[in-house]
Amino acid sequence: MSEEQHEYDDSMMIDDDETALEIAALQSEDMLPQPKKEYIYHKEALTALLDEISQKKFKWIQRCDITSSEPIVVDKTEDDLDRELKFYQQGLEAAIQGKQEVLNAGVPFERPDDFFAEMVKSDAHMARIRDKLITQQKGIQNAEEAKKQRELRKYGKQIQQEKLKEREDQKKASLDKIATIKKRLRSGNLGDADDFDIDVDSDDGAGDRSGPNKKGGKLAPNKKRQLKNEKFGFGGKKRGIKRNTADSTGDMSDFSVKRNKSTNFGGSAKKGKSKRPGKAKRQRGL
Repeated sequence: MSEEQHEYDDSMMIDDDETALEIAALQSEDMLPQPKKEYIYHKEALTALLDEISQKKFKWIQRCDITSSEPIVVDKTEDDLDRELKFYQQGLEAAIQGKQEVLNAGVPFERPDDFFAEMVKSDAHMARIRDKLITQQKGIQNAEEAKKQRELRKYGKQIQQEKLKEREDQKKASLDKIATIKKRLRSGNLGDADDFDIDVDSDDGAGDRSGPNKKGGKLAPNKKRQLKNEKFGFGGKKRGIKRNTADSTGDMSDFSVKRNKSTNFGGSAKKGKSKRPGKAKRQRGL
């Protein structure tokens, strides 16, 4: 018999075993149809059990049940606003009725004025929360202050640029006036000098020197030089200023007999401190 024939016979035997197992399962008691159960309605027993578990014998404060006087009727179930309004009205009615029932029962439910409830969070936790809030507030204030400082710096830079530009314009205008005066000095036509209010020394030596400032063949100094002369003097000879003269030699007003008095000739009234001996003398003395 070939090998293929053996494999075919084995497969047939496996199929026969599975079929036998299925038939045995169908013939078992669990798979057989069960008879239909009969349900008996015992009204008296059910009523007795209901009375036993009913809470009507307890007081309302022990039951705390409230039934709405009117059922909720919603015309359109898709209308969320109308539906939530009905729920709100029903809850409000139940709250009012429940409060009245508690008052009738004589049970206190409001907290007295002198009652101090225990905090849910500890004082240390609340202190950390307060510190965090303060830190956040300081951070916001510092950010706002930094923003203001940046804006002020921008504004300050703008003002500085405007000031620099204004100074440059003034400098340019002053240079233009000076150039105009120099041109008039060279031409000899000064015109109205009060329009400029600037004293300028001609540095090129040109022009007419016979104007009103001419003094003794030389030009008179300008206002700046005059102010310095009034403050510091006119200069003069400096050589030999500290030499003795006949007047200074004969002036004995500063001489003091007491200061210059001596007890012996050729020496001072006060004996000076003896000098320290040299190193060799000190070594020999040892």
